[in-house]
Amino acid sequence: MPQPRLWLVAALAVAYLFLLPSSGLLGPDEPRYAAIGQHMAASGNWVTPVLWGKPWFEKPPLLYWLIAAFSHLPIAPDLAARLPVALAALGLLFALPSLEAALVLGTSFGWLGLSQVAVTDIPLSVCFFLYLHFTLKQRPWPAGAALGLAILAKGLVPLVLALPVAWLYRRHWQTPLAASLTALPWYLACYLANGQTFFDEFIIRHHIQRFLSPELQHVQPFWFYLPILAGLAFPWLPALLRFRPSPELNPHLYTVLWGFLFLSASKNKLPAYVLPLLPSLAILIAPQLRRAHFAFAAAVFATLPAIGPWLPTAIAEGLGKAGLASTQWLWLLAAPLAASLAWRWQLPAFLATALLAILTLKLTLFPALAAQVSARSSKLTCLPPGASRGLRYGLSYYLNREVPDCLQPQEDVPPLKRPDKAPRQ
Repeated sequence: MPQPRLWLVAALAVAYLFLLPSSGLLGPDEPRYAAIGQHMAASGNWVTPVLWGKPWFEKPPLLYWLIAAFSHLPIAPDLAARLPVALAALGLLFALPSLEAALVLGTSFGWLGLSQVAVTDIPLSVCFFLYLHFTLKQRPWPAGAALGLAILAKGLVPLVLALPVAWLYRRHWQTPLAASLTALPWYLACYLANGQTFFDEFIIRHHIQRFLSPELQHVQPFWFYLPILAGLAFPWLPALLRFRPSPELNPHLYTVLWGFLFLSASKNKLPAYVLPLLPSLAILIAPQLRRAHFAFAAAVFATLPAIGPWLPTAIAEGLGKAGLASTQWLWLLAAPLAASLAWRWQLPAFLATALLAILTLKLTLFPALAAQVSARSSKLTCLPPGASRGLRYGLSYYLNREVPDCLQPQEDVPPLKRPDKAPRQ
């Protein structure tokens, strides 16, 4: 008989993969990364990331390699961009130490949401957790290879996040060696191909300045990640109130605390930066689960479809512009029923509620995102004054060329793409 873990991942796969590419690629990052990966597949140049004919050194290549590899499959380009991320997010659930930890991570809002977009945070988080997983199992060679892949996913940050566990297992000399053998070849090849420009852009600007300087305009207060981490771990965070330290959980506790402090010290903060801490946080939460937590989580998920009507506007223009009056309040009536069922049957009832809620939400939300937020639906062939970065990169991706500024106004522009309502980035 299949293990319960297999049933859990198979059920979540239905929710994760349902309508996956139907929203169109969103924001500035997804279309940009997809374009770079598809260029790699077409050009055969797997060393230098290239965006519209110019080297692009903001991120290392792991996500681009995944997109390039999937671009060779007979699937749509949008699906080729998102599918490797969703599969990586699902696959990691097999590496967590318990069924409950896999459930917490797989149904947390942060893991669910970021599994649906082609950005670097899930690949980084998967590789970083595999480093922790293999290190704790006393397998330094695979641990080092996973750490090297994490460095190829998002640069040098995982080296800092790994410090607590690296110190605890400092006698594992094989780990840094394996990490170097995994990551250094690309860094050296890219430096040899591009020279000082690569070092200045990738190391100086996107590592040192991103940490120390407000230049990149993502400055947030020190406490910014407190509500963000709580939101990413929702709806399971209340269970953490019962947490009691134990020796087997200490490496994950140290990882979360150190990672939170380090990332909070950075001047530039974005919500997804703390995602690598979420698998360890799920492991801390899992032993604390009780009936009340399943009931609460089921009630929260039962209400999710209510936000479908206003969520596209909230994403495109900010929560202040969202029409909260259009909320489908009748869904709130399902919360008590879902909570009572989950109180009685716990995991099965919660999982059924979560799947139904996710599928219902995606059925209404993703087509709305395609129509209102993604550049896939735009009839523009050039950029109007004040166009957002999301529109700029999205149009370029879907038109397969770098889109210039408009010399005269264009007609038939979708409402959320008008210059005075450009999506906020």
